[in-house]
Amino acid sequence: MLIRNMVREDIDSVLEIEQECFTQPWTKNMFLGELAQPVTLYRVAVVDGTPVGYMGMYRIVDEGHITNIAVKKAFRGRGIGSCLMESFLQLGEDGLLSFLTLEVRESNQKAIRLYQKYGFRQVGRRPRYYENAEDALLMTRYFEQEDKRNG
Repeated sequence: MLIRNMVREDIDSVLEIEQECFTQPWTKNMFLGELAQPVTLYRVAVVDGTPVGYMGMYRIVDEGHITNIAVKKAFRGRGIGSCLMESFLQLGEDGLLSFLTLEVRESNQKAIRLYQKYGFRQVGRRPRYYENAEDALLMTRYFEQEDKRNG
């Protein structure tokens, strides 16, 4: 498995993942728009030349916000989500982020456990955030504040 930055040519595979994983999947134009933004970073997990998972993040100065993380059902349980998460957490470990935050469905216990495994803690709640009026939990992972870039 290879983790690399997403490129336009990955979008069709990512759209398949979206359709399989989300009730309101993003469109091709949405992903094209995301890839064109200087503040976004999207990475894909590639197996046998095909993206089977992806993760996205907005980065504004030293703040990161995870937009999505998804893995094809047939490839779940292989640590792909963990590898994607670790590739983004490395930005914090390298001193490039003060914190990384995300929203997760209150009912998505598997995802919540993954985030907790990586040091995310619930810091808030967004009532009726999702299309079915389900609450989102706001979770954040903080990184050491010392400036590792200059030390």
